[in-house]
Amino acid sequence: MHDPHHLLRLTLESVRDAIVTTDAVGRVQILNASAQEMTGWSQSEALGRPIEEVVNLREYGSDHPRPNPAYAALNSGKKVENTGHSLLVGRDGRRLGVHISAIPLDDRSGQTEGCLVVFEDASAALRLAERMAYMAQHDPLTGLPNRILLVDRMEQGTRLSDRTREPLAVIFVDLDHFHHINETYGHAIADQLLKEVSYRLNDAVRESDTVCRLGGDEFVLLLLGLKSVVDVESLAAKLLTSIARPYPLGEHTVHTTCSIGISLYPRNATDAETLMRLADGAMHKAKQNGRNCLIFATQKAEQLAVEDEEEAAEASGD
Repeated sequence: MHDPHHLLRLTLESVRDAIVTTDAVGRVQILNASAQEMTGWSQSEALGRPIEEVVNLREYGSDHPRPNPAYAALNSGKKVENTGHSLLVGRDGRRLGVHISAIPLDDRSGQTEGCLVVFEDASAALRLAERMAYMAQHDPLTGLPNRILLVDRMEQGTRLSDRTREPLAVIFVDLDHFHHINETYGHAIADQLLKEVSYRLNDAVRESDTVCRLGGDEFVLLLLGLKSVVDVESLAAKLLTSIARPYPLGEHTVHTTCSIGISLYPRNATDAETLMRLADGAMHKAKQNGRNCLIFATQKAEQLAVEDEEEAAEASGD
């Protein structure tokens, strides 16, 4: 007479996915070769141990413990489909991103007598998903957050400001005469310049702040948890000095300055779009005042920004 467990083992060994079977209370019965390789547990060592000890799961991205789906399948008597991205921590500490499902095993009378846990290495797919998400939120040249991530952080920042009663600042930074630099030295040098500017901006702020590149030569800084407007003005003045330092780029030494516009939450506006528009308008006012200077936003600055938009719209219609 054939041993059904022997036949089951032979079947499981022929499957490429990692598979673990348990009894009715979640104790390990069988691990196929793929499961032994991924978990670091041998069949003899894992036998009779709780499934969560052998298939040790964590939340992907947070490392918090994650319940093994075997118990949900055993309790409900129903298949538990892939429950999202999990992190499998092997016996040797190795971590793998996995997709995992659990299927209850019933006897002839329909009673659940165990569970089949199936998982596969999804590390490559998860890394690709992370990379795609990163690229969607970051500037490809400088690696800085882009507008999408900036708006998200501004919305979080305004909520934080409402709780702490500490204002936040939006600082618009635009390089002066960048078009001339681009034409004089070429795109390669201009791109190197933008990278160097991004490094200097990042060096000037705290880890809790955000430096974003909107595109071209426009950067935006989001400063949180401010104690005083004086601190913002002091930082902006330092930025003017830092950006104005020479840039040794290969065989060339490039010089540039910047114009800065600043808006404050909640003093100037209470929504991200208006804060951005005000800071942008103040930056354009700084350029009109001779460049290489900073201007705080006012309602007048907002009106200037609106007028600029209207003029641009009229020009495009001509």
